[in-house]
Amino acid sequence: MRSKGMYRFSLFIRDTPQIFKLSALTLVGGKVKGLKIFSMGLLSYLVLSLYTNYFNENLRDSMYSSGPEPSMIVLSIACALAFFAFFALGYLSNIELPPALLATLFLVLSFRGLFFVPILALLTLLAYCMKLNAPRIFARYILLVSLLIPIALYVVVGVPLVENSLRYKLVAPLVLAAILATIGITYSTISFRWKTFLLAVYTFLFFLGTFRSLVLLVYLAYFLDAYFRYPALRKFLLAFSTVPVFVIVAMSGGLEAVLIRIGFTFLVFHNLVRLSLPWGFFHGALLFGTNPRAMVASLFSASTHYTYFFFGQAIADFGVFGVVEAFFLGALLRESEKTLESFVVVLSIMLYAIDPGIDGFLLLFIIGILLFSSLDARSHLNIISGSK
Repeated sequence: MRSKGMYRFSLFIRDTPQIFKLSALTLVGGKVKGLKIFSMGLLSYLVLSLYTNYFNENLRDSMYSSGPEPSMIVLSIACALAFFAFFALGYLSNIELPPALLATLFLVLSFRGLFFVPILALLTLLAYCMKLNAPRIFARYILLVSLLIPIALYVVVGVPLVENSLRYKLVAPLVLAAILATIGITYSTISFRWKTFLLAVYTFLFFLGTFRSLVLLVYLAYFLDAYFRYPALRKFLLAFSTVPVFVIVAMSGGLEAVLIRIGFTFLVFHNLVRLSLPWGFFHGALLFGTNPRAMVASLFSASTHYTYFFFGQAIADFGVFGVVEAFFLGALLRESEKTLESFVVVLSIMLYAIDPGIDGFLLLFIIGILLFSSLDARSHLNIISGSK
């Protein structure tokens, strides 16, 4: 059975050269930095998913009660790569996204069931219309708020590391704090030493919250910001990366637990593929829902939260038409390269979202950052042509 599955997979690899040719294009050359970095993360994730779901018998048996279906795994990999091809096409198309379009999408995405979110969105658009670059002007205040959110929650509500039942009750504000920390670290003009100190503080705070993915999100922003801003520190950064990796693995319960988490996410994804093709299942409910991961979990009669992979929401909401969203996400990544700060924030969020998946909340921040980046002068660092 296993040899047949490997043979089918080899046929799939052989019969989809165009997708792999496009992927290989992103891994060479220096003119597609955002796509190059993102593709390395996403394709590495898919390789680990395939290893866990099919090639490692022990890990596979821990997730499947009756064994995996090779045909479904191949279909899921094919869908992921096809959507990635459209993502890359959106990036390489170099489409200019008008600020009016971004502002409209920003406002539409704010209507997600919480009454105060559209009000905050309108205030944000008002700041944009007044040409107030909020992330730059209020960067230090954003950092302060991102620290106060988890501290206040732990004091008033409790610490998830001590009371595990609180974990999913605090997930939304903790994700908000991590995104604000990402923006604050990137846009603030504080020294590298202070950013390193803050990284340690955030790591401790999100460790108490038991969310390893949020530790990863903040570290991605710290790493990318320092990597492009301080070229002389690149060797140090690569060596220093072992520290957050160790923390994340320790929080997960070991390397095997990390692989199982990746494999389970892909298992959820290929079940969404099975249920959602060709025309979608949720029809936009995930994108505009206040708790999309709980919605996905409820689909499988679970009362927890299920992560669903980067393209899981697009497929589950829109089926084959989700490639339009994938194309748009690629265009957003390319648009972010106008300034270093917007590039770091958007790329960090997208790399973080490879495992949990994209949702309307993450898109709201991505589009908001791009909207304010349009206010920046063209003299700011252009990642494509100004950085090597």
